[in-house]
Parts: sequence; C-alpha cells; structure tokens
Amino acid sequence: MTETLTQNNEKEKNALIIKLLNEGVYKTKNRQLYQLSFNELKTLYKKILQP
Repeated sequence: MTETLTQNNEKEKNALIIKLLNEGVYKTKNRQLYQLSFNELKTLYKKILQP
C-alpha cells in the first residue's frame, strides 16, 4: 500500500510540475521544480494562479 501512495504522490507532483511548466515557470530562485517537495509545488502553483 505504501508503494501505491508513493506512486500517487509522484504522479501528482509530476502533474503539478507540468502545470507550472505550462504557465512558464521553470525554476524558483534557487532550485529547479523537480527539486521541490509536493507541498512547495502546491504553494508555488497557488501563488501563480492568484490574480
């Protein structure tokens, strides 16, 4: 079961990375997107979507 959760988290993380790439975000100030945690990606995505 843990393996399935890890796979789901990775899929969600990859989906967020793709969404950020589609918005023109390729990295943060100090790190590439793939280096960020899932929570950091979610926070960054929410900031991007704010009008």
